[in-house]
Amino acid sequence: MTAVSLLALLASSVAAFAAYRLYLAYTLRLTVQQHGCQPAARYKHKDPVFGLDIFLRTGDAISKNQFLVEHQRRYDTYGHTFESLNFGSRGIATIHPENLRAVFSKNAADWGVQPLRLHSMSPFCGTGFITADGSDWKISHDLLKPGFHKSKISDFDPLEEHLQILLGQIPKDGSKFDLQPYLLRLYLDLNTLFLFGEPIGMLSPTPPSHATGFLDAFQAGFNGCGMRIALGPLSFLMPKGSWLKACDKVHEFADIYVDRAIEYSNKINFADHSQDKIKQRTLLFNMATATADRTVLRNQIVQAMMAATETTASLISHVIRNLASNPEIAAQVRAEVLALGDKPLDFDRLPRIKSLQHVITETLRLYPVFPQMNRVALKDTILPTGGGSDGTAPVFAPAGTLFDTSFATLHRDPKVWGTNANEFCPSRWENDYNPPPFTFIPFGAGPRQCLGQQKATMEASYIVSRILQEFSGIKSEDEKPYQAQVALTAKSAHGCLVSLTPAL
Repeated sequence: MTAVSLLALLASSVAAFAAYRLYLAYTLRLTVQQHGCQPAARYKHKDPVFGLDIFLRTGDAISKNQFLVEHQRRYDTYGHTFESLNFGSRGIATIHPENLRAVFSKNAADWGVQPLRLHSMSPFCGTGFITADGSDWKISHDLLKPGFHKSKISDFDPLEEHLQILLGQIPKDGSKFDLQPYLLRLYLDLNTLFLFGEPIGMLSPTPPSHATGFLDAFQAGFNGCGMRIALGPLSFLMPKGSWLKACDKVHEFADIYVDRAIEYSNKINFADHSQDKIKQRTLLFNMATATADRTVLRNQIVQAMMAATETTASLISHVIRNLASNPEIAAQVRAEVLALGDKPLDFDRLPRIKSLQHVITETLRLYPVFPQMNRVALKDTILPTGGGSDGTAPVFAPAGTLFDTSFATLHRDPKVWGTNANEFCPSRWENDYNPPPFTFIPFGAGPRQCLGQQKATMEASYIVSRILQEFSGIKSEDEKPYQAQVALTAKSAHGCLVSLTPAL
């Protein structure tokens, strides 16, 4: 082939590519025009090319425990929907309920997490319900879902056993202490018991020998995933050596239990399994009855631990903190709990303690366990509102658009919750109050709604009720204004500083 022919081929290729891009641009403009789409308000970047300023500002806010405050400030400045740059790519932030309905429910198939998470997290936790979309996500979801059936999570005996250990360790002389670390240790044991069938021994001086170093490795692996997602295209700057070693340590720990579960599943039949209460309420053993794929089981159980880390413990800590700061409300809830007398605190009776349920729901409103959620557009799609000068026009979201929402901001919108939106007011939930759709979604919404919602709220109900039975007074010892420490979940940066008066 001559040089002229090569030049002609190159020129025709460039022309074809240019024509294709022009065609795409034309079809996109046509779609935008047909649906009346207009751009949303734009964040005023100091770096108008890559938007690194918002990345640095977010990092600074996280380091100062001002992440939720920073998000609130942005919505106060730009309205319920605004656009920004994310390493040069387009991002849309919104708390408008109709947009949330579109992303999480109505058009959920248009939005996903895999492009955002899988590459960065795969060495740690592989493909699973946190990192996958489509059929891979459904496989994971279907494996996990039976383990959260009421029959698998309604036995509170293990909860009471570990709670007794905690009650034996906390101060009961009226002295000031931080309850939050005790609750976090309690739930590291309870979570590993539920997931693996054996507590890791955080409340006990005799943890399993193979658990040595696991928690440090898990935290390093988990944090490494978060940093790589946050850095986006700059994730290559993160050193891999120590992170991959931590990932390997976590895999070694999980594989011990995976192998046990597979061996158990191969030996017994379904009837035998249904008679073994410990195995029946263990998530990993339940999944092993559906698949013997070692990698699949390890990925699901590691991702389940990621989702369970600090969630219920943070919720309980926030509930106790709110009760300690509101003694009249605490007295009302305690009176209703004590009115049950010797009746067991079970899955059917706990929801009927209305004042307690209102306290937990109001706590989830003000301090959602998952304060923020991201998605990425898997294809060209449209958000129903947020565009134009009045913020009511549809907004076009091309494939690759990063979607961000803040449940913490959504749940404090005075247009929904009134002038006391920032106040702890459990009575707002009386008379079976039900807020408008997609204005209160502490556990997410749509097909990817948290499977552990009922487990978390019922266990929180049980533990708070038992603490109120054991102690006649819970006094707040925290003089600082609230700050949230945010990672995947949010917990109090100052802990849960209280003093307790034992019941007579």
